[in-house]
Amino acid sequence: MKKYFFSVCILSISLLFNSFHTLNVYAHPHPQLDEKHKHLHMSDQEIIDLIKKGYTRHEVFRAYFISKHANEKNVEKILKVFREKQSWKETAKQFGVDLEKVKKEHLKKHKEFYEKNKAQIINYLATYTGKSTATIEQYLKEDVDLHFLIFAAAISKKGNMDISKIIQDKKSGKSMKEITESAKLDPKAVFHEVKNIQHSIFEAIKNKK
Repeated sequence: MKKYFFSVCILSISLLFNSFHTLNVYAHPHPQLDEKHKHLHMSDQEIIDLIKKGYTRHEVFRAYFISKHANEKNVEKILKVFREKQSWKETAKQFGVDLEKVKKEHLKKHKEFYEKNKAQIINYLATYTGKSTATIEQYLKEDVDLHFLIFAAAISKKGNMDISKIIQDKKSGKSMKEITESAKLDPKAVFHEVKNIQHSIFEAIKNKK
């Protein structure tokens, strides 16, 4: 169980770190925290305290991501350096973290997790989207991967759209950001739905054990 939990945490934080570019998700500077952050090893109060000091949740999570790969574990120190440099890449570099290398490592773990649990993920997405497993498997043969299908499933649910339309948009060359905008959806809402799907997939896999 610990192994799966660790894998999902990696995927969630990696997705969080990259999705602010991909989906253009920007957290409100004073959000109401609606979930626990045990996987971050930070309490809601710690996050709220940093937000009260003027940092966004977006910035707090990114600084935490860097701290996980640096000798420096004080998130606020990392945030202060970011405010000076205004660059996450340069901030990470100052703390000895190569973000590109970390990203590649996380993507590798991401792919390994999805490949190992492919059957369960397909079954979950079939139920979630109301499609057959054969249809989901066919989508995977059409130049899309499980990562994108989770995103597409979230868009489908939030936008009340058929997932096939979203896949077609992907094939036509649209980015995740463009697909989200064309569906007239709040990127933050889509991102939260993606996280909900990931959590449900983890639970389904855990319960199979």
